Amino acid sequence: MVTTPLAVVLLAGVVGMAVAFLVWLHRDRPGAGPLATFVVAASLWAVAYGIELAMPGLEGMIRLLQVQLTLSVVIPVAWLVTVLEYTGHPGWLTRRRVALLLVEPALFVTLVWSNDAHDLVWTATETRYLSSAAVALDPAFGIAYWGHLSYMLALVLAGGLLLLRVMVGSNQLFRGQVLALLVAIGVPTVVQSLFVLGVLPVDFDPTSLSYVASGVVLSVAILRTKLLDVAPVTRELGREAIFTELDDQVVIVDEQLRVVDVNGAAMALFERDQDALLGRPLTEELPRLAETVPDPGQRAQTEMSLERDGALRYYDVRATPLYRAYGVVSGHLISLRDITDRRQREQRLDVLNRLLRHDIRNEMNVVQGNADMLRDTAGPEERERIQRIIRTVDGIVDRSNKIGRVTEALESERHRPMRLRSLLEPVVAEARERYPDATISLSCDRDVWIEGGPSVIIAFEELIENAADHGAADDGSVAVEITVERTTGTPGVVVRVSDDGPGIAAHEREVIRSGTETPLKHGSGVGLWLVNWIVRNLGGRMAFTEDEQSGTSVELQVPAADPETAEVESPRPGED
Repeated sequence: MVTTPLAVVLLAGVVGMAVAFLVWLHRDRPGAGPLATFVVAASLWAVAYGIELAMPGLEGMIRLLQVQLTLSVVIPVAWLVTVLEYTGHPGWLTRRRVALLLVEPALFVTLVWSNDAHDLVWTATETRYLSSAAVALDPAFGIAYWGHLSYMLALVLAGGLLLLRVMVGSNQLFRGQVLALLVAIGVPTVVQSLFVLGVLPVDFDPTSLSYVASGVVLSVAILRTKLLDVAPVTRELGREAIFTELDDQVVIVDEQLRVVDVNGAAMALFERDQDALLGRPLTEELPRLAETVPDPGQRAQTEMSLERDGALRYYDVRATPLYRAYGVVSGHLISLRDITDRRQREQRLDVLNRLLRHDIRNEMNVVQGNADMLRDTAGPEERERIQRIIRTVDGIVDRSNKIGRVTEALESERHRPMRLRSLLEPVVAEARERYPDATISLSCDRDVWIEGGPSVIIAFEELIENAADHGAADDGSVAVEITVERTTGTPGVVVRVSDDGPGIAAHEREVIRSGTETPLKHGSGVGLWLVNWIVRNLGGRMAFTEDEQSGTSVELQVPAADPETAEVESPRPGED
């Protein structure tokens, strides 16, 4: 009849082999290979111990002890390799380090099988009865065994610390996986150590029983927490790839501003190669960049210039603190984005804006003044041509004024709740005076509020003016309808300006939709562009709708606002 201790250790072997098979099914995942080796070695250890309990002769029991001690060197090494692959540090296992890692196991196995010559692993062997049918070997271990046990504990501790480091900065899924791995190695290691030290009040070695618990824990981790399906190594490899391939220059410094790491793009900022750069003070390598790093725990963003390849380049610099466990600041991550081209474009736009808003407008006023003087003295034919010049100049000045008003509004305005009807009524009244032959109607409830600024008035003026100017039917009549609708989703309010004219050309609408103009595809004016810029600045969008009848509807979809947060009625641009 099989005794209880023998049944337990054989059960441990069966459970271990079942877990090993489960791991083997995931053999293509990081850490699966060494984890399977770990489980198989533990299972064979349990089986060997079970056979030892049933072995009648001392010689056979000693041979089985040698097998168990040989298998014991595999478990901590396999577990450490599992941890390194699981946490994304397989590069640590260079040939040199693997060779050093295996020196002690190889030496210990040699001593185990040659113990009769030196008695360094065990000095004496005794037996003790666990039951009437089970006898256990009770060796007196020597210095080599205790040294090997210390080495095993060192490997287990090293892997445990690496797992704890991952556990601190991980989410709940990875914490569960790490806990399972720690239990799988921690429980058997502690049980084995306490048993050989004589602390546990049991007669047979319970290490095999603890491996049963480890097998159950690993099985649950594989099936429930996807231990071998989703591992931190994938996340770490992804972060490393982002850091390496990022176009932005990235420099990592510690709390003393020593360079810890740089990505490939940032190497162009330094004169040294990467190996010589690491550990160097940033204050000596790039003192201007070091000045942008804030105090520990603080964030900073600024712009600065650095000379690179004999040319001056401008950068947007951001410094972000890096934290260790318990909120301890360990340094800063400094990212530099080259904004030289952007600054040059902004400078060109500023010059063109000034040229359009001031210089051209002033020069056109001179042209207009001289044309007015010539008109008074010119004949009928020349007077018509001069009048055409004046109309053209008026159009240029008007467009310049529009662009100037929109630019100023977009640069300085602060969005706030505004009553929509209070904005539309003055605009509609002004349009009716300006276009007395047009029929302009407004349908808008008084309790409709939008989130906007003064520039939105310009958008309404432009749309109504565009509809009145270009929406005339064949008989000369103009009908413009402004309707406001609430929507249940985002953005919340739709302002529709419809006319009964020929509509907006398809290429005009396509230019606005695409957001770009080309020599072969461009709009005829800036009005719709101004409206589109204003609406997008509000967080809304502009759309075109058509029906089977003539005419076009332009929809401004703008964010709704809460009237309870409104301060006062918003004045029109230019009003006090």
